[in-house]
Amino acid sequence: MERNVADKVLSDVHVFTPHETLTDTDESVNRVTRFYFSLPPDVCRELSADIVSDTSDPNEHMMETKLDDVGLQVWQGCLLLCDFVLHLHKEFKGNKVLDLGAGVGLTSIVAGLFAESVLVTDVGETILSASECNIALNKPLLGEDCTFRVKELNWLKFSGPKDSCSDVRACRFKMTADDHALLDSVSLILAAEVIYDPDLTDAFFSTVTQLMSRPPAKTLYMTLEKRLVFTLADLDVVSPAYEHFREMIQELSGLCVDGVTFHCCQIHCDFPQYFTYDRHKHLELWQITSCMAE
Repeated sequence: MERNVADKVLSDVHVFTPHETLTDTDESVNRVTRFYFSLPPDVCRELSADIVSDTSDPNEHMMETKLDDVGLQVWQGCLLLCDFVLHLHKEFKGNKVLDLGAGVGLTSIVAGLFAESVLVTDVGETILSASECNIALNKPLLGEDCTFRVKELNWLKFSGPKDSCSDVRACRFKMTADDHALLDSVSLILAAEVIYDPDLTDAFFSTVTQLMSRPPAKTLYMTLEKRLVFTLADLDVVSPAYEHFREMIQELSGLCVDGVTFHCCQIHCDFPQYFTYDRHKHLELWQITSCMAE
């Protein structure tokens, strides 16, 4: 699925997916790649003529990173979620969206084509700055209809309005009272490729449970890739991160918290493909919804 070189990982997206690398950028810091994607026919009728035929999205990212910094790359699950947002764009029209673990912000940018506002969240100054930069790079595509806020949200420390920045340098991204009000008011949540570490997965589900236990009712769409590895302990090819995810999703299904019930289901990936990537069988899309007691 991805190459591992000297304890570094490299997403297949940066190797096999057709893209254009912009040459007027400093690649010693980050690489800026232009991804091309098509649009649903009804969306083309709504957008201005200069971007309808073949839309491009310049995206600043890193190439090889350590596992702790994988959010600085673009992953195939992100492109799958972007496809789904385009497919379901009418549901996003005029709504408030939260992107959890937004990485370099590609999913947020696609959601911003339709949403009223997008709260773009991750951890640390480097990755939050990359999201901020990419939103600025894509302003010609996005126009002025959507409001973006780039903020730190640390799942490992999340406990509601009093959660704090994990990185002193990232305090300019610290959530304000207005940001926390927006956090509560979102109706749609996105999360792409955030399942790869058991501790982070536990923290993710804890955060999701807290966020979705508050009104209004919310829907979360998340993508992941089932990554297979051979382990000496099992003497077999297994997927520990995926298996842990399935345990957590099963635990959440049917859970009732203060009158709020959670429902989880997998969505078939048979909708149109607008980005170019390998939509293989190990890429999955899941939906989590919260239902408020009347």
